[in-house]
Amino acid sequence: MIFSWAEDANGRMVHVDDVPKGLNCGCTCPCCHERLQARHGEIRAHGFAHHSENRGANLKICYMVIMYKLAEQIIQQEKKIHVPSYYGIFKDKDITFSKVIIDDRYDRIDKQPDVIAITPDGKQYLIEFSFAYKVQHKGKLDYQNLNCIEMDLSSQTLESLRDFILYSNEDKKWLNNQLYFEQIEELYSKHGKQVKVTDDNDCIKCQLNTDCCGIRMKGCQTPIIIENSGKLYRVCKTKEYETAKNIVNKQYDETKYDNPDWEQFCYRERQFFYGTTGLNRENTHKEIIRKDEIRDRIREQTEFEEAETAKIPPEQRTCFMCRSNLDWMCRGNSYAHCGPYATMGVSKNTPPDSAKTCRGFRIKLNRK
Repeated sequence: MIFSWAEDANGRMVHVDDVPKGLNCGCTCPCCHERLQARHGEIRAHGFAHHSENRGANLKICYMVIMYKLAEQIIQQEKKIHVPSYYGIFKDKDITFSKVIIDDRYDRIDKQPDVIAITPDGKQYLIEFSFAYKVQHKGKLDYQNLNCIEMDLSSQTLESLRDFILYSNEDKKWLNNQLYFEQIEELYSKHGKQVKVTDDNDCIKCQLNTDCCGIRMKGCQTPIIIENSGKLYRVCKTKEYETAKNIVNKQYDETKYDNPDWEQFCYRERQFFYGTTGLNRENTHKEIIRKDEIRDRIREQTEFEEAETAKIPPEQRTCFMCRSNLDWMCRGNSYAHCGPYATMGVSKNTPPDSAKTCRGFRIKLNRK
């Protein structure tokens, strides 16, 4: 395996066309530190090659480390990157920097990012590079309350790397953007729309259930889930929420008690709370069931379910835990089967990890 870039005696990444041929190039591999020879001939492939025939280096790892160093150097030289949109709320754009700090110690064990870049107005961005697996054996970067973007270099070559960093949206994602996160409500307000950034744990308790008023990306049936500093959030349209909540409350107060389904629900609730002795469908409708008592029982039950659901972190949830999962329809562990799948905006054969972002997730509880 040969490379078109290598490290010179000054620690800079140089192209094979810009150095003397053979060992006179004075270049080494930044990963294994072995001497490289520059091949300029037409018979052998054009590029750098490791000089030793008995090397112990993994050339794939060497290639990735070279790409890491080249990526760092490109940003340091150009002082610019192109970043993707932020959940469709903030558009993709170029960001220019006045200062770029790099750290090329690939055996480090601390939590420093690959690049720290600072804009002319003092805003700081952390830039992380990744492959299908990490080259470095270092601790996980702590980016809470900071601005951090990850660039996946897995699909790039040394020749495509510059255009990827400076112009592309692909294979880039925001691990965190505190600056954008704090400006969401202000951005919508400037366009005459009132929204509220809401903790997903509070959204779980929302009485609108699947009729969520959260902002959606164009063509997407589910609301945007924003991850920021280790927590999940939604962007709720406040006016729509208040209108929908009033409608739900009115329907609940005026019609639910007169519905035949409500009588059956009362029967099940009385059976659950008071036992089955002396209770049957024939005489249930004759018994006096106080509406405020039923309302209190429902509230207690709902609060208990919400509390138990909140104990399960989103990343640990699967549809198989949810009370809406139709166990009898499951085929192995490949798919779950969501009862209200149509209103939830998911497929009938539901991927189990849909529960991680599903607003309708409720932990399945066994009644005793």
